[in-house]
Amino acid sequence: MSLDCAAEEIADELLFETGRALTLGDFDRFAACFGLPHVIETPGTRTVIPDLDSLHTTFDDLRRYYHDTQVIDVVRTVVKARFLNADMVTSTHVASLVHADGGAWRKLYPVHSVIRRQGDLDWRIMSSVYVIDDCAAHSAVLTPAPCQPDVVR
Repeated sequence: MSLDCAAEEIADELLFETGRALTLGDFDRFAACFGLPHVIETPGTRTVIPDLDSLHTTFDDLRRYYHDTQVIDVVRTVVKARFLNADMVTSTHVASLVHADGGAWRKLYPVHSVIRRQGDLDWRIMSSVYVIDDCAAHSAVLTPAPCQPDVVR
């Protein structure tokens, strides 16, 4: 297996786990995928999630947003992933929200993440940059204080 394939597998597994956790409402499963502090960026905003309580708030807010907007699934596909070194992967994926009527709700949006090894086989997402340029409400769920750098949640 090539290194790029291994990096893609790591990224894909984390996407699967976080997606299932969001769908099932399983915060512990979701939290196991993230390193803290965790950084989320959207256009114009950078938020630092320092602890599990703050991550839980983001998890709950995102689940509420999906419920309120009738999003039933988020389809995410790894576009590229590669090792930066033995303990760090950089990954880009695209995401599409699936509405209750079965259609894609908005256009695809890219997400770039940095994933770091925390133990022998324990990979965690440390930061993510979301390029959601067609929905300020979605961005605001991820980074709740627009246009303020380094907001700590």
